[in-house]
Amino acid sequence: MMVSKTSISKVLLSSFAILGFGMFLAVDAGFRVADKTFHLTDPHNSPIRSLIWWTTKGYLAEPQAPDIVLLGSSLMMTAHHAGDATKLNEIVNEVKHFHSSCMEDYLAQKSGQKPSAFSFAIAGQMASDAYLIARSLLVGDKQPKVIVYGIAPRDLIDNTLSSPASTETFKYLDRFSDFSDIALSARTSANEFMQYGLEKAIYSMSHRPDLVCLQHKFAYSLAPFGKDAYTQSEIKTPFMLRQIARMDVPDDNGSNELRIGPYGREAEPFRDNTAEYRHRYAYIKQKTYKSQLSYLNKLMSLCKKQGIQLVMVNMPLTPGNVNLMPAGFYEQYKNTVAAMARENGARFLDMNKADAFEQKHFADTVHLNGLGGVQFFKLLSDELALDRAFTAALSSTQ
Repeated sequence: MMVSKTSISKVLLSSFAILGFGMFLAVDAGFRVADKTFHLTDPHNSPIRSLIWWTTKGYLAEPQAPDIVLLGSSLMMTAHHAGDATKLNEIVNEVKHFHSSCMEDYLAQKSGQKPSAFSFAIAGQMASDAYLIARSLLVGDKQPKVIVYGIAPRDLIDNTLSSPASTETFKYLDRFSDFSDIALSARTSANEFMQYGLEKAIYSMSHRPDLVCLQHKFAYSLAPFGKDAYTQSEIKTPFMLRQIARMDVPDDNGSNELRIGPYGREAEPFRDNTAEYRHRYAYIKQKTYKSQLSYLNKLMSLCKKQGIQLVMVNMPLTPGNVNLMPAGFYEQYKNTVAAMARENGARFLDMNKADAFEQKHFADTVHLNGLGGVQFFKLLSDELALDRAFTAALSSTQ
Protein backbone atom coordinates (compact mmCIF):
# COMPACT_ATOMS: atom_id res chain seq x y z
CA MET A 1 0.00 0.00 0.00
CA MET A 2 1.47 3.32 -1.09
CA VAL A 3 1.48 6.23 1.37
CA SER A 4 1.55 9.66 -0.20
CA LYS A 5 4.15 12.27 0.75
CA THR A 6 1.31 14.58 1.73
CA SER A 7 0.01 12.09 4.27
CA ILE A 8 3.50 11.62 5.71
CA SER A 9 3.94 15.37 5.99
CA LYS A 10 0.63 15.74 7.83
CA VAL A 11 1.59 12.97 10.28
CA LEU A 12 4.99 14.57 10.90
CA LEU A 13 3.48 18.01 11.40
CA SER A 14 0.93 16.59 13.82
CA SER A 15 3.68 14.77 15.70
CA PHE A 16 5.80 17.91 15.91
CA ALA A 17 2.80 19.93 17.11
CA ILE A 18 2.01 17.37 19.83
CA LEU A 19 5.68 17.20 20.81
CA GLY A 20 5.94 20.98 20.90
CA PHE A 21 2.82 21.32 23.04
CA GLY A 22 4.11 18.63 25.38
CA MET A 23 7.44 20.44 25.72
CA PHE A 24 5.60 23.72 26.45
CA LEU A 25 3.58 22.07 29.22
CA ALA A 26 6.77 20.57 30.65
CA VAL A 27 8.51 23.96 30.67
CA ASP A 28 5.40 25.57 32.18
CA ALA A 29 5.31 22.95 34.94
CA GLY A 30 9.04 23.45 35.54
CA PHE A 31 8.54 27.22 35.84
CA ARG A 32 5.70 26.69 38.31
CA VAL A 33 7.84 24.41 40.51
CA ALA A 34 10.89 26.69 40.30
CA ASP A 35 8.85 29.78 41.17
CA LYS A 36 7.19 28.10 44.14
CA THR A 37 10.55 26.78 45.35
CA PHE A 38 12.92 29.68 44.70
CA HIS A 39 10.46 32.62 44.56
CA LEU A 40 11.62 33.83 41.17
CA THR A 41 8.80 36.32 40.81
CA ASP A 42 7.39 39.17 42.89
CA PRO A 43 3.73 40.03 42.18
CA HIS A 44 4.34 43.64 43.17
CA ASN A 45 6.86 44.08 40.36
CA SER A 46 5.62 45.26 36.99
CA PRO A 47 7.22 45.90 33.60
CA ILE A 48 4.72 48.75 33.22
CA ARG A 49 5.21 51.67 35.59
CA SER A 50 1.55 52.59 35.67
CA LEU A 51 0.05 55.07 38.12
CA ILE A 52 -1.39 52.24 40.21
CA TRP A 53 2.10 50.68 40.40
CA TRP A 54 3.73 53.94 41.49
CA THR A 55 1.02 54.71 44.04
CA THR A 56 0.93 51.20 45.50
CA LYS A 57 4.70 51.30 45.81
CA GLY A 58 4.44 54.61 47.66
CA TYR A 59 1.66 53.38 49.94
CA LEU A 60 3.45 50.17 50.92
CA ALA A 61 6.50 52.27 51.81
CA GLU A 62 4.48 54.32 54.32
CA PRO A 63 5.77 53.61 57.85
CA GLN A 64 2.21 53.50 59.15
CA ALA A 65 -1.33 53.88 57.91
CA PRO A 66 -2.28 57.47 57.09
CA ASP A 67 -5.25 58.98 58.87
CA ILE A 68 -6.95 59.84 55.57
CA VAL A 69 -6.78 58.26 52.12
CA LEU A 70 -8.06 60.13 49.08
CA LEU A 71 -9.66 58.10 46.31
CA GLY A 72 -10.89 59.28 42.93
CA SER A 73 -10.05 59.76 39.28
CA SER A 74 -7.92 62.47 37.67
CA LEU A 75 -10.38 65.05 39.01
CA MET A 76 -9.16 64.40 42.57
CA MET A 77 -5.62 63.58 41.42
CA THR A 78 -5.21 66.88 39.57
CA ALA A 79 -6.78 68.89 42.40
CA HIS A 80 -4.25 67.27 44.75
CA HIS A 81 -1.14 67.79 42.63
CA ALA A 82 -1.99 71.18 41.13
CA GLY A 83 -3.29 72.44 44.48
CA ASP A 84 -0.16 71.36 46.35
CA ALA A 85 2.14 72.75 43.66
CA THR A 86 0.41 76.11 43.97
CA LYS A 87 0.24 76.11 47.76
CA LEU A 88 3.88 75.05 48.15
CA ASN A 89 5.00 77.18 45.18
CA GLU A 90 7.10 74.37 43.79
CA ILE A 91 7.05 71.77 41.02
CA VAL A 92 5.41 68.53 42.13
CA ASN A 93 6.34 65.07 40.80
CA GLU A 94 3.04 63.26 40.31
CA VAL A 95 4.46 59.75 40.72
CA LYS A 96 6.21 60.52 44.01
CA HIS A 97 4.15 63.24 45.70
CA PHE A 98 1.41 61.36 47.56
CA HIS A 99 0.66 63.33 50.72
CA SER A 100 -1.85 66.16 50.36
CA SER A 101 -0.26 69.24 51.88
CA CYS A 102 -3.45 71.19 51.22
CA MET A 103 -5.68 68.80 53.14
CA GLU A 104 -3.23 68.24 55.98
CA ASP A 105 -2.53 71.94 56.56
CA TYR A 106 -6.05 73.29 56.06
CA LEU A 107 -7.51 70.67 58.39
CA ALA A 108 -4.81 71.50 60.94
CA GLN A 109 -5.82 75.17 60.78
CA LYS A 110 -9.43 74.23 61.49
CA SER A 111 -8.97 71.52 64.10
CA GLY A 112 -5.60 72.19 65.68
CA GLN A 113 -4.46 68.67 64.83
CA LYS A 114 -2.60 67.77 61.66
CA PRO A 115 -3.74 64.46 60.13
CA SER A 116 -1.75 62.58 57.52
CA ALA A 117 -3.50 62.38 54.14
CA PHE A 118 -2.32 60.04 51.37
CA SER A 119 -3.73 60.33 47.85
CA PHE A 120 -4.67 57.11 46.04
CA ALA A 121 -6.45 59.13 43.35
CA ILE A 122 -5.48 57.80 39.91
CA ALA A 123 -6.39 59.01 36.43
CA GLY A 124 -9.24 56.96 34.98
CA GLN A 125 -10.20 55.39 38.30
CA MET A 126 -13.66 53.84 38.15
CA ALA A 127 -15.82 53.00 41.16
CA SER A 128 -14.75 49.37 40.71
CA ASP A 129 -11.09 50.41 40.94
CA ALA A 130 -11.73 52.40 44.13
CA TYR A 131 -13.33 49.33 45.71
CA LEU A 132 -10.46 47.07 44.68
CA ILE A 133 -7.87 49.47 46.10
CA ALA A 134 -9.70 49.66 49.42
CA ARG A 135 -10.18 45.90 49.54
CA SER A 136 -6.61 45.00 48.57
CA LEU A 137 -4.47 47.70 50.16
CA LEU A 138 -6.38 49.76 52.74
CA VAL A 139 -6.53 46.88 55.19
CA GLY A 140 -4.78 45.51 58.25
CA ASP A 141 -2.01 47.74 59.58
CA LYS A 142 -2.45 49.97 56.51
CA GLN A 143 -6.13 50.73 57.14
CA PRO A 144 -6.87 54.48 57.34
CA LYS A 145 -9.39 56.04 59.69
CA VAL A 146 -11.12 57.95 56.90
CA ILE A 147 -11.53 57.57 53.14
CA VAL A 148 -12.43 60.70 51.19
CA TYR A 149 -13.68 59.60 47.77
CA GLY A 150 -14.01 62.29 45.12
CA ILE A 151 -16.57 60.98 42.64
CA ALA A 152 -18.12 62.23 39.38
CA PRO A 153 -20.54 60.74 36.82
CA ARG A 154 -17.73 59.54 34.53
CA ASP A 155 -16.60 57.15 37.26
CA LEU A 156 -19.85 55.23 36.79
CA ILE A 157 -20.76 55.57 33.12
CA ASP A 158 -17.57 56.04 31.07
CA ASN A 159 -18.30 54.72 27.57
CA THR A 160 -14.59 54.01 27.00
CA LEU A 161 -14.67 51.27 29.67
CA SER A 162 -14.97 47.79 28.20
CA SER A 163 -15.21 45.97 31.54
CA PRO A 164 -14.13 46.37 35.20
CA ALA A 165 -11.40 43.79 34.56
CA SER A 166 -9.93 45.81 31.69
CA THR A 167 -8.48 48.62 33.82
CA GLU A 168 -4.79 48.81 34.68
CA THR A 169 -5.74 48.92 38.37
CA PHE A 170 -7.65 45.62 38.17
CA LYS A 171 -4.88 43.91 36.18
CA TYR A 172 -2.17 44.99 38.59
CA LEU A 173 -3.99 44.31 41.86
CA ASP A 174 -5.25 40.96 40.54
CA ARG A 175 -1.66 39.72 40.62
CA PHE A 176 -1.45 39.70 44.42
CA SER A 177 -5.10 39.85 45.49
CA ASP A 178 -7.78 37.18 45.48
CA PHE A 179 -10.54 38.41 43.17
CA SER A 180 -12.05 34.96 42.58
CA ASP A 181 -15.45 36.11 43.86
CA ILE A 182 -15.72 38.76 41.11
CA ALA A 183 -13.50 37.13 38.48
CA LEU A 184 -16.38 36.26 36.15
CA SER A 185 -18.72 39.19 36.81
CA ALA A 186 -15.87 41.67 36.17
CA ARG A 187 -15.36 40.28 32.66
CA THR A 188 -17.86 40.91 29.89
CA SER A 189 -16.48 39.50 26.62
CA ALA A 190 -15.77 36.01 25.29
CA ASN A 191 -12.14 37.01 24.78
CA GLU A 192 -11.79 38.02 28.44
CA PHE A 193 -13.36 34.76 29.62
CA MET A 194 -11.07 32.72 27.38
CA GLN A 195 -8.03 34.69 28.54
CA TYR A 196 -8.99 34.15 32.17
CA GLY A 197 -9.44 30.41 31.61
CA LEU A 198 -6.05 30.08 29.95
CA GLU A 199 -4.36 32.01 32.74
CA LYS A 200 -5.89 29.71 35.34
CA ALA A 201 -4.76 26.63 33.42
CA ILE A 202 -1.30 27.73 32.27
CA TYR A 203 1.03 29.12 34.93
CA SER A 204 3.31 31.07 32.60
CA MET A 205 0.36 32.89 31.02
CA SER A 206 -0.79 34.18 34.40
CA HIS A 207 2.78 35.31 35.08
CA ARG A 208 3.50 37.10 31.82
CA PRO A 209 4.32 40.39 33.59
CA ASP A 210 6.82 38.54 35.78
CA LEU A 211 8.46 36.97 32.77
CA VAL A 212 8.72 40.37 31.09
CA CYS A 213 10.28 41.76 34.29
CA LEU A 214 12.86 38.97 34.22
CA GLN A 215 13.48 39.70 30.54
CA HIS A 216 14.01 43.40 31.30
CA LYS A 217 16.33 42.55 34.17
CA PHE A 218 18.44 40.33 31.93
CA ALA A 219 18.47 42.84 29.06
CA TYR A 220 19.51 45.74 31.26
CA SER A 221 22.24 43.66 32.88
CA LEU A 222 23.84 43.61 29.41
CA ALA A 223 23.34 47.33 28.80
CA PRO A 224 26.13 49.91 29.19
CA PHE A 225 24.70 51.33 32.42
CA GLY A 226 23.94 47.92 33.90
CA LYS A 227 21.30 48.02 36.61
CA ASP A 228 20.99 51.82 36.21
CA ALA A 229 20.14 51.63 32.51
CA TYR A 230 16.43 52.04 33.15
CA THR A 231 16.83 55.39 34.88
CA GLN A 232 19.76 56.59 32.76
CA SER A 233 17.70 56.14 29.59
CA GLU A 234 14.59 57.95 30.84
CA ILE A 235 13.41 60.96 28.91
CA LYS A 236 10.48 63.30 29.28
CA THR A 237 7.86 62.59 26.64
CA PRO A 238 5.87 65.61 25.37
CA PHE A 239 2.26 65.66 26.60
CA MET A 240 0.66 65.38 23.14
CA LEU A 241 2.87 62.43 22.22
CA ARG A 242 1.92 60.72 25.48
CA GLN A 243 -1.75 61.19 24.65
CA ILE A 244 -1.30 59.51 21.28
CA ALA A 245 0.76 56.66 22.73
CA ARG A 246 -1.85 55.89 25.38
CA MET A 247 -4.36 55.06 22.68
CA ASP A 248 -2.37 51.96 21.74
CA VAL A 249 -0.01 51.07 24.60
CA PRO A 250 -0.38 50.58 28.38
CA ASP A 251 0.15 53.51 30.72
CA ASP A 252 3.90 53.63 31.49
CA ASN A 253 5.25 56.63 33.39
CA GLY A 254 8.90 57.40 33.97
CA SER A 255 10.04 58.81 37.30
CA ASN A 256 10.67 62.23 35.74
CA GLU A 257 7.81 62.57 33.25
CA LEU A 258 4.77 63.73 35.19
CA ARG A 259 5.44 67.09 36.80
CA ILE A 260 3.12 69.96 37.53
CA GLY A 261 4.07 73.50 38.52
CA PRO A 262 2.35 76.23 40.55
CA TYR A 263 -0.61 78.05 39.05
CA GLY A 264 0.45 81.18 37.21
CA ARG A 265 4.11 80.28 36.79
CA GLU A 266 3.49 79.52 33.12
CA ALA A 267 0.69 80.42 30.73
CA GLU A 268 -2.21 78.06 31.36
CA PRO A 269 -4.85 78.45 28.65
CA PHE A 270 -8.16 76.73 29.26
CA ARG A 271 -8.28 73.41 27.38
CA ASP A 272 -11.63 72.61 25.82
CA ASN A 273 -12.10 68.83 26.16
CA THR A 274 -15.79 68.91 25.30
CA ALA A 275 -15.40 66.43 22.43
CA GLU A 276 -13.75 63.88 24.73
CA TYR A 277 -16.54 64.06 27.29
CA ARG A 278 -19.27 64.13 24.68
CA HIS A 279 -17.96 60.68 23.73
CA ARG A 280 -17.71 59.51 27.36
CA TYR A 281 -21.30 60.64 28.01
CA ALA A 282 -22.64 59.62 24.57
CA TYR A 283 -25.32 57.44 26.11
CA ILE A 284 -25.77 55.71 29.43
CA LYS A 285 -24.90 52.04 29.22
CA GLN A 286 -27.23 50.75 31.92
CA LYS A 287 -25.19 47.58 32.35
CA THR A 288 -22.02 49.59 33.04
CA TYR A 289 -23.88 52.05 35.27
CA LYS A 290 -25.50 49.33 37.37
CA SER A 291 -22.25 47.39 37.57
CA GLN A 292 -20.28 50.40 38.80
CA LEU A 293 -23.00 51.29 41.30
CA SER A 294 -22.74 47.75 42.66
CA TYR A 295 -18.99 48.21 43.18
CA LEU A 296 -19.62 51.55 44.83
CA ASN A 297 -22.04 49.83 47.19
CA LYS A 298 -19.39 47.18 47.89
CA LEU A 299 -16.95 49.95 48.81
CA MET A 300 -19.46 51.55 51.15
CA SER A 301 -20.30 48.21 52.77
CA LEU A 302 -16.59 47.42 53.19
CA CYS A 303 -15.93 50.74 54.91
CA LYS A 304 -18.92 50.26 57.21
CA LYS A 305 -17.80 46.73 58.11
CA GLN A 306 -14.17 47.76 58.70
CA GLY A 307 -15.08 50.86 60.71
CA ILE A 308 -13.65 53.31 58.16
CA GLN A 309 -15.47 56.64 57.96
CA LEU A 310 -16.31 57.20 54.29
CA VAL A 311 -16.91 60.66 52.87
CA MET A 312 -18.28 60.80 49.33
CA VAL A 313 -17.40 64.10 47.64
CA ASN A 314 -19.19 65.14 44.47
CA MET A 315 -16.42 66.80 42.45
CA PRO A 316 -16.71 70.25 40.83
CA LEU A 317 -17.52 70.34 37.10
CA THR A 318 -18.13 73.21 34.71
CA PRO A 319 -21.78 73.85 33.74
CA GLY A 320 -20.83 73.10 30.15
CA ASN A 321 -19.66 69.61 31.09
CA VAL A 322 -22.83 68.87 33.09
CA ASN A 323 -24.91 69.95 30.09
CA LEU A 324 -23.27 67.24 27.97
CA MET A 325 -24.98 64.53 30.02
CA PRO A 326 -28.43 63.18 29.12
CA ALA A 327 -31.22 65.36 30.51
CA GLY A 328 -31.90 64.66 34.17
CA PHE A 329 -29.03 62.22 34.64
CA TYR A 330 -26.80 64.45 36.77
CA GLU A 331 -29.45 64.98 39.44
CA GLN A 332 -30.34 61.28 39.31
CA TYR A 333 -26.67 60.38 39.83
CA LYS A 334 -26.33 62.72 42.84
CA ASN A 335 -29.54 61.49 44.44
CA THR A 336 -28.56 57.85 43.95
CA VAL A 337 -25.06 58.22 45.42
CA ALA A 338 -26.36 60.34 48.33
CA ALA A 339 -29.02 57.73 49.15
CA MET A 340 -26.46 54.91 49.04
CA ALA A 341 -24.20 56.88 51.35
CA ARG A 342 -26.98 57.41 53.90
CA GLU A 343 -27.86 53.72 53.87
CA ASN A 344 -24.25 52.79 54.63
CA GLY A 345 -23.47 55.40 57.25
CA ALA A 346 -21.29 57.45 54.89
CA ARG A 347 -21.37 61.20 54.31
CA PHE A 348 -22.18 62.81 50.95
CA LEU A 349 -20.79 66.29 50.27
CA ASP A 350 -21.76 68.13 47.10
CA MET A 351 -18.78 70.32 46.20
CA ASN A 352 -20.09 71.26 42.76
CA LYS A 353 -21.39 74.63 43.85
CA ALA A 354 -21.78 77.50 41.40
CA ASP A 355 -20.86 80.09 44.02
CA ALA A 356 -17.66 78.23 44.96
CA PHE A 357 -15.95 77.60 41.62
CA GLU A 358 -15.65 79.83 38.58
CA GLN A 359 -14.17 79.34 35.12
CA LYS A 360 -10.80 80.61 36.40
CA HIS A 361 -10.57 77.60 38.72
CA PHE A 362 -10.64 75.04 35.87
CA ALA A 363 -7.89 73.80 33.56
CA ASP A 364 -10.54 72.25 31.29
CA THR A 365 -14.23 71.35 31.61
CA VAL A 366 -13.66 68.89 34.48
CA HIS A 367 -10.17 69.30 35.98
CA LEU A 368 -9.32 72.00 38.50
CA ASN A 369 -6.12 73.97 38.02
CA GLY A 370 -3.80 74.95 40.87
CA LEU A 371 -5.98 77.85 41.90
CA GLY A 372 -9.03 75.59 41.89
CA GLY A 373 -7.20 72.82 43.75
CA VAL A 374 -6.34 75.15 46.62
CA GLN A 375 -9.92 76.43 46.70
CA PHE A 376 -11.30 72.89 46.65
CA PHE A 377 -9.28 71.69 49.63
CA LYS A 378 -9.97 74.84 51.62
CA LEU A 379 -13.73 74.41 51.18
CA LEU A 380 -13.55 70.65 51.73
CA SER A 381 -11.56 71.12 54.95
CA ASP A 382 -14.13 73.66 56.16
CA GLU A 383 -16.91 71.11 55.62
CA LEU A 384 -15.03 68.19 57.17
CA ALA A 385 -13.97 70.15 60.24
CA LEU A 386 -17.66 70.64 61.07
CA ASP A 387 -18.53 66.96 60.60
CA ARG A 388 -18.71 65.20 63.96
CA ALA A 389 -18.38 61.71 62.53
CA PHE A 390 -15.27 62.77 60.59
CA THR A 391 -13.57 64.46 63.56
CA ALA A 392 -14.49 61.55 65.84
CA ALA A 393 -12.96 59.08 63.37
CA LEU A 394 -9.72 61.09 63.20
CA SER A 395 -9.38 61.25 66.97
CA SER A 396 -10.05 57.54 67.41
CA THR A 397 -7.30 55.01 68.05
CA GLN A 398 -7.26 51.86 65.96
